[in-house]
Amino acid sequence: MTYRVEALDLDSMSDDDIAPILGGVNAVNREIQPRHVDTTASEFRTFAKSPGMVKVVNVVHDASGLLVGTFDTRYSDDGTTPDVLRFEMKVFPEHRRRGAGTAMLGHAARHARVLGRTTLLTWHFDTVPAGIAFARACNGADKLQFHENVLEMSGLDIDLMKEWSRGDPTGYAIRIVEGSLPDELLAGVANLYYILERDMPLSEGQEPRTWTAELIREMTENYLREVESLVAVATVVESGLPVGLSQLIRRKSDPSTWVVTTTMVDPDHRGRSIGKWLKGSVNMVALERWPGVVYQETGNAFVNEAMLAINHAMGFEHEMTVTDVEIAVDDALEFVESRS
Repeated sequence: MTYRVEALDLDSMSDDDIAPILGGVNAVNREIQPRHVDTTASEFRTFAKSPGMVKVVNVVHDASGLLVGTFDTRYSDDGTTPDVLRFEMKVFPEHRRRGAGTAMLGHAARHARVLGRTTLLTWHFDTVPAGIAFARACNGADKLQFHENVLEMSGLDIDLMKEWSRGDPTGYAIRIVEGSLPDELLAGVANLYYILERDMPLSEGQEPRTWTAELIREMTENYLREVESLVAVATVVESGLPVGLSQLIRRKSDPSTWVVTTTMVDPDHRGRSIGKWLKGSVNMVALERWPGVVYQETGNAFVNEAMLAINHAMGFEHEMTVTDVEIAVDDALEFVESRS
């Protein structure tokens, strides 16, 4: 079957224009996570923007004009990881097994080749067997795996959070920031994100991107259009240097669910229970300021045993597994050719 790929200019599209796309996107999102609250048109526009990335969002139609799915490609705008093109696709459930995924893969692989990139990086969820099967079929190699964990907040041990929030290791302080980060913290927070990527077991060919204060500012300004944010930042009292952080966000369209975007501590400052201090502090403030919560979600790399232990102590339970998948561009093109 022939498919037509169309790059989107979301800023020029009305909510009515986006509605048919959202119908399919939200169907896939509910398949991935049944608790998913539907993405709004405004959220779709905002989250499609990725400061620091060169990104293209596409829709795919079949020969009759039916919308069958979406996919995007992206790469860092700072020149890091020059061999890799990130690729995410959603084939709408009622249009699977008809070649739409193969068409998307082929488009992404050809785009990668034009850019001089040799590897596609995507991911699959264990809640969507069709995605796993497709990755296997085109010779995708599983790489870093992540736990996606959920905590029913009715079971949160408040006394434990109070205990952790009273940690107060000597020489450190915690700042709670609601909304935008103050200018004096931006460079330090950017360095923490660099450390987070530096210490992550990245696949061959990947490297930490360049993180700057301006990039942190742009990212924050973008996502705060659609979410509220609370961040606990641990700093060295003497210098004010940020050495750890834990962030909670909640979508304005779904205040019942909090999401942990990041919790990390600089390795040079570990061994002082700063991670627990951060977790306890941000949760106690959120409980006071954000009523009506039902769930808290977080993700952890399988290899991050220290953070997994903290989350297990809080009562988080495994909900699904997300797996990074690498596909060589040559293998992708060979697969597409074999299906033509």
